[in-house]
Amino acid sequence: MEAGKNKKLTYLLICAVAAVWGIILYRVLFNNSDDDYQLKAQPVAKKTEPYDQYELKRDTFRLALNYKDPFTGIVEGPAKPVETGAKPTNFVPAPFRPPINWEVIKYRGYVINPQTKKVVSIVEINGKERMLAEGEFLEGVKLIKNKKDSILVYWQGKQKHIKQ
Repeated sequence: MEAGKNKKLTYLLICAVAAVWGIILYRVLFNNSDDDYQLKAQPVAKKTEPYDQYELKRDTFRLALNYKDPFTGIVEGPAKPVETGAKPTNFVPAPFRPPINWEVIKYRGYVINPQTKKVVSIVEINGKERMLAEGEFLEGVKLIKNKKDSILVYWQGKQKHIKQ
């Protein structure tokens, strides 16, 4: 009699597990309410201030240091005023740099050395054409990376991929 009772309990538990998994799969596969997962963009009004009318404001606050020290058990005295704030400094803007003209650098192609299997790029800078390997310079331009469809160069503090 005991074996029959365990069989019924096992079948009941299998049905319960199947029902739970069925509900989970139904909700995952057939859930049509996509509105729950979409983010709705709200327009945000930004308050912009002109840079020349920005003024620094002092921030003052008091730290409440009148609690018991957890190590010594001594209570400190009254809170001392602490003033912090941005102190105006003489702001010197960075010198204006004209935008870099990347048009003077042209990637003309590449050649593979059959003995060393090293890729050498053909680069034209200001009308001067030369074959460069990685790490070499021409007219202040450093070739960082050779690729078959482009090169990565470093010039005037900036990096850029130049396509063929």
